[in-house]
Amino acid sequence: MRDAHAVLLGLSEDGAEPDRAESADTYYSIVDDPNAPRLVTRLEVSGAPCRARTMSALQFPEKWATLTMSLVDLSRVTSVTAYASVDDMIGEINPIPFDSPDAEQIVLTGRGLFCSSRMSLSGENTVSDDMCSDRLDLTMVDAEEKARGRKALAIVADVCKAPAFVKK
Repeated sequence: MRDAHAVLLGLSEDGAEPDRAESADTYYSIVDDPNAPRLVTRLEVSGAPCRARTMSALQFPEKWATLTMSLVDLSRVTSVTAYASVDDMIGEINPIPFDSPDAEQIVLTGRGLFCSSRMSLSGENTVSDDMCSDRLDLTMVDAEEKARGRKALAIVADVCKAPAFVKK
């Protein structure tokens, strides 16, 4: 279940493997440039397998990190739309079935699907930045991404019984 959340949240880019622990997986950004920012994300799946939380720290060299805590609930997915290209997705034109072999962009929507709170650890800004999004985007360009994406979508359909996948 953690793997499905990781795919849908964009944590397992290029097949990146996390450090696995009993209760959580930790993902690290892979950056060759020592002056580039670093991102560390801890992913935990709750007792309800369709809900997960993340804690992420983004740190630029020689600066304080920004901490983001988020919650995603995949059982809230009420619609799934697929597109054959980024241009079609941006224009919201030419949708195709999400299980089509041509699907390269998947948009999952649902009220309160993903909520997060971000704060700086520098102490300069003590107000947290809270937001909720009703959308998750999934890119499936190459064969490996498509395999991971389809597996994650199958889990959302089978385990989470998300309304978007319920046969009418």
